[in-house]
Amino acid sequence: MTEHFSIGAPVDFVDVHVDRDNRLYVDPSAIRFWAKNGNAWAGEAYASICEFFDKFLERILSSSASENRSAREMLWQFHEPWETRLGMSAVGFSGSGASEELGDAIWDSLQSNPLCTLRVPILKRLEDIPLFVPKIADDRVSDLTTRLIFRDLAKFTRAQMELHPSLNSLASDSEFQVWDAGSGSWSKETINLPHVKIDGDSERRPLLLVPKIAVHRNLRMGPSKYWEVEILGSIQGDLTAYIGGKAVAPSKKDLKGRDEYRHKRSLNVKRTHEIWTRDNFNLLEAYRERVDSKYEPLSDDEIEQKLG
Repeated sequence: MTEHFSIGAPVDFVDVHVDRDNRLYVDPSAIRFWAKNGNAWAGEAYASICEFFDKFLERILSSSASENRSAREMLWQFHEPWETRLGMSAVGFSGSGASEELGDAIWDSLQSNPLCTLRVPILKRLEDIPLFVPKIADDRVSDLTTRLIFRDLAKFTRAQMELHPSLNSLASDSEFQVWDAGSGSWSKETINLPHVKIDGDSERRPLLLVPKIAVHRNLRMGPSKYWEVEILGSIQGDLTAYIGGKAVAPSKKDLKGRDEYRHKRSLNVKRTHEIWTRDNFNLLEAYRERVDSKYEPLSDDEIEQKLG
């Protein structure tokens, strides 16, 4: 982008290639980290993410059939936000994205997930979903997050357009899908963004700029990481025996080889629920805190190397 718009480095946005996918992901746990540490933009963006999931949980837990249907329909609108050029699409940067079929798959999994239906839900944030829902990986969560914070990214983009006037040279208005927390629904909004024309395209395509603090090489929260530390660690604790006053526990290598512990996501659900109801302890919150304590943002050099 800096070459395309003749902008001098350094910049606060991810300097993506405008004509292809870029293998970085918008990571909601990175946004959460910066929100907790006082970054104003991250605070507003994470509030957008939380407001969506709070409304979803309210509707999925309602006794009203119409509210339940509204919860399901909330998940149908996650079309791939190719404006950022981030992630990995099937073809170019226009890929298939998160379709209605994907929304139904998420709905089916969450509707039957006891972590969502507790009086005080444990699974309560977007970044939690890949730990428990099959086939939801880095690119999908990045897409979902981007769609939820589209307004926040547009606000950031407009600020960059003021800072770097050349971004306005080919800017124009387009209509975009955004989440409106006020009405608790998806809506269409006209937003002015930079546009570029790619070889082979008949029309110019909009660009949505992303702050460097919002991206990472992969998601900080993942099903395998949670399974290996929090889940297997809790099982080790239950299976610990005391022989001659000495604690003897099975190794994690041994536990990983047992059939009953191999199915990560289903075990993540079962064990998280079991520990909460038995011990009133939130393993998922402990995992979030561990992720935040070990978080290291990508340096400019690491971002540039990843972009290629």
